[in-house]
Amino acid sequence: MADQALRARTVSELVDATFSLYRRDAAAYIMVTAIASVPGLITQLLIRSPSFADSGISVFGAFIGAVVSMITYALMTGVVIRVGSDVYLGGTPDVAGALRAVLPKTGTLISVAIGRTILFFLGFLAFIVGFFYVAARWFAPEAVVVLENERFGAAFSRCSELSTGRKMHILRALMLGYGIYFLMLIGVAAGASVLGSETVSIFAQTVFTVIAYPIIGLLTMLLYYDARIRGEGFDVEHLARSLGGEPPRS
Repeated sequence: MADQALRARTVSELVDATFSLYRRDAAAYIMVTAIASVPGLITQLLIRSPSFADSGISVFGAFIGAVVSMITYALMTGVVIRVGSDVYLGGTPDVAGALRAVLPKTGTLISVAIGRTILFFLGFLAFIVGFFYVAARWFAPEAVVVLENERFGAAFSRCSELSTGRKMHILRALMLGYGIYFLMLIGVAAGASVLGSETVSIFAQTVFTVIAYPIIGLLTMLLYYDARIRGEGFDVEHLARSLGGEPPRS
């Protein structure tokens, strides 16, 4: 990464750092998302198969596929955050090590994903404005679970604490990052639709997800550290630890 120093970053710097971090070890992130995307791809293709649809178990198959995808995507998000964190803090990417560290936390990551989805839905009902509030306040529970080993409730409480006084900064970074992601997705979907094949469209969107989804996890991780740097002096603490000294007391 061109600028890997731990420091508070502007919105544009956060997004730029996300892409720089991704480019540095793109192969590692793509490998993780490719493995996680396989169950969902197989499920979508099977559900759209005439023989499967006529078998009368398409609903059950779709449910099983959704459960498997939820598990693999929760694990994938956690692994991307862990690998990205290791590199950002000056280490080397270790997918196998990250997988071993994140695997026991899969259940918590799934419950966090479900909980935040419910909060997003309730926020959307609150005149849509609540949706953005939820996004800013609980912006990185996955990172808290993976990097601080917190459980469900503590992860949301920790996010709320880290976002205090920084919600607009967090929201602007999320809107820019997700805006770029969805613009690229729309372009891929539009290009695939020209071919007029639903199967091709599914493959194209899956390939895009494999390549681009790590950007979301990395942005989440960087926002988590940015909030800690701004609110807790994490950059100074990490420097003290790397020099073999004791972290400064707050």
